Amino acid sequence: MAPVTTDFLRERADAAPVTLRHLLATPILAENAALLAGHAGIDAAVTDVAAGSMTGSIDLPSTGAQVLAVVDGRQLRADTYQIDVAIRNTHEKAGAGLILCTDRTNIVLAAIRLANKLKVPLIVVENANPIVLTDDLRRIVSAPQLVRSNTLLSVIDTISRASSRQTLSQTLSLLSETLNADLALISAERTLVAGNALVHDEGATLREVVTATITNDGTTLAQPMNLARNESASFWLLARMENPTESRLAVTKDALLLSSWFIATRLVADRLERERDARFRMGVLSSIISGQERFETVLKEHLALLEWRVDGWCAAIHWQASGDVDPLRILSLTDQLGHALRVTGMNGALVERPDGWTSWIVSEQEPSAATFAELTAAVQKTVTSFLGLAPGLRLHVGIGRPYLGLAGLRMSLSESKEAGTIAQASGGLHGVQHIDAMGIRRILLGWYTSDSFAEFAHTLLTPLLEVDADGSLLHTLEIYLDQESSATMAAQILGVHRNTILNRIDRLKTVLTVDLDNAEERLAVQLACRVVKMKRDDSLRGTTSTHQVKDAGPD
Repeated sequence: MAPVTTDFLRERADAAPVTLRHLLATPILAENAALLAGHAGIDAAVTDVAAGSMTGSIDLPSTGAQVLAVVDGRQLRADTYQIDVAIRNTHEKAGAGLILCTDRTNIVLAAIRLANKLKVPLIVVENANPIVLTDDLRRIVSAPQLVRSNTLLSVIDTISRASSRQTLSQTLSLLSETLNADLALISAERTLVAGNALVHDEGATLREVVTATITNDGTTLAQPMNLARNESASFWLLARMENPTESRLAVTKDALLLSSWFIATRLVADRLERERDARFRMGVLSSIISGQERFETVLKEHLALLEWRVDGWCAAIHWQASGDVDPLRILSLTDQLGHALRVTGMNGALVERPDGWTSWIVSEQEPSAATFAELTAAVQKTVTSFLGLAPGLRLHVGIGRPYLGLAGLRMSLSESKEAGTIAQASGGLHGVQHIDAMGIRRILLGWYTSDSFAEFAHTLLTPLLEVDADGSLLHTLEIYLDQESSATMAAQILGVHRNTILNRIDRLKTVLTVDLDNAEERLAVQLACRVVKMKRDDSLRGTTSTHQVKDAGPD
């Protein structure tokens, strides 16, 4: 009787559920077994194999459904009637079939007819030990479970041997060998964190549950990873396989879940380290802005530790984020923004804030007045490339003038925030504003930031705010007015039908006490919308970015 090899077990584990037809084709039964009756039932699944007894009657497990019985039939010469009893017993318990270890000549025609009638597969195996045969067949039937167990144990072994000095890409490479699949770890922005870049390019569907995306090159599984309770998935572990069976997909899903727990702990540790470093950088930035002499010595030490230059002409850049953003996303996007800055040649300090970033560049020589246009163009190019990696993010950027030294940087930081406020107040999903190009907008800034104008704006829009809990009407009104009262353009920006815009404007006209067809009143409403929106954004963030910086304190 041919042995059962490991390769054969792996082959069976990758196939559909084991049937009696599969078993008859195995080396164990192909040479010595004969199917005498019950051909109609050989495609039913076999869940287990049990050794039966011919003493009195064949004993099958109480839960005998889909169980294949293997019986020692050496006593059949004297008690052939027991075959009928065994066939009926198998039928009543919905067994998968009956194997008799005996000579074929011991099976009478009546038994064959009964097995055909009841559709019970009746198989004879000559010169076989029923106990050994039962064990060999059970190993084949249990192969998917055995391979699943072995795979998960191999994953655990790989994880346990992964050292803290090993990169995530190295760990994923070892797991790829274990699972015989290409693995990749990607972020919520679909950027590759570690692993195989080809898997990242597959365009797998990303959801909060495990998904399978089928392409011409294979099937990609996406396992979501949540790093904190009640937090949306911020990473996905992807596995790509070529033409996987259902069994292999199921095993790989379990292995991905197990692997994701280990990788998540590494990512959480990395996040904590990044948050600690970000708090330190924020504290240093706070010390720069405060300008307190008692921190001057410590500040210089921290600047040297961070390798932040302030010994030349410093031009500050204020990055104000809004929309689909939170402090954790700011933290996770810092590397992408830093890369985009380096690509455009703007190497320098980059500091995370809860609502954006602060950066500055340093020049050895005093820049000419004309260079602000070049810097603005470079920042605009950076914004465009960066937003392509950050869907749902709105970004408004302010640029200050270059000033000499640490004191000069402090002045440029103040100007950049002022310019950023104007960029945000100008509307749109993104914008860049240099302090030297503001002109009349600086007058508007005085209006925006004055308490009297803010009070006027709130009074003017109070009827609207009372019925607009989610801010959708205010946002529609702002976009509509920014697009010179074009419902078509507003609909394109908001992604809705033009009639939806017209219906909202009709409602706004009944709510507000102003005439939107009057140019002066329309301008007043437009300015008021921006002021109220800015105040609302500040309220959602809890405080303004200036307060956040000042409250951080030196680390």
